Amino acid sequence: MPGDIYLCASMVMEASFDERVAAASAAGYGGIGLRPSQVKAEYAAGLTDADLRRRAADQGIQVVEVGFAADWWAGGEKGERARAYQDVLFRFGEAIGARHVVFISGPLDQPLDLVAERFAAACDRAAAHGLRVALECLPWTDVPDIGLGWELVRLASRANGGIVLDTWHLRRGGSTEEMLRALPPERIVAIQISDGRHEPVEGHLEDTFKRRELPGEGEFDLAGLVGLLDSHGVAAPVGVEVLSERMRALPVADRARLGMAATRAVLTAARTARPR
Repeated sequence: MPGDIYLCASMVMEASFDERVAAASAAGYGGIGLRPSQVKAEYAAGLTDADLRRRAADQGIQVVEVGFAADWWAGGEKGERARAYQDVLFRFGEAIGARHVVFISGPLDQPLDLVAERFAAACDRAAAHGLRVALECLPWTDVPDIGLGWELVRLASRANGGIVLDTWHLRRGGSTEEMLRALPPERIVAIQISDGRHEPVEGHLEDTFKRRELPGEGEFDLAGLVGLLDSHGVAAPVGVEVLSERMRALPVADRARLGMAATRAVLTAARTARPR
């Protein structure tokens, strides 16, 4: 895994574009995640995507990740609305210089082959904008683990399609080391890192959005995961995504600084402790 670390959009949801760029730059990140809704005020003030891209670049920041897209698996009117929003994300991602777009998992109330076809079609439209599509497997959906997630991506058979490895969702969704090893390393598009307790404190959603911990402060074997990904030849950026009431109570700059320091410490310790 390379040293590129980016600040996920959900870590600083309420921050303005300039505030999140400044916080990321000051903390040493190489990039940020972003949603179109998070730059509405800048558009209202007359700024363009090119302006935003330039302002980020001036501080050494790239918009790495754009998202997220849901309902991409749907047909009918719901599917049409989802595709229209995907096109918004793709156009925005290209204009802002993004690397990939996140698609979240959902229900499998249709044959897997059909769902894979719809994922493939989205990948084709994303490719026209120079973007990768990364599937994030959510534990409370019908695609809770990366084993089934990879089967869907594999069936879609698109080179720009891949998987997001979110350490929280890996633990809560029951993904295994064998599932990780089965993933071609080039199909791991991004890693999103946080820590936590082995067992959920509350229900999935409460637990996910309120109880994550800084890397190294929980019980997850993040060092073991880093070692596995390194040995597997994974070269993907690492997004810091620590969602908790404690973090939300802090100023944006402090959240960015603490997330970067904790993530760097875990990555460095894991690699230093590994026998050469």
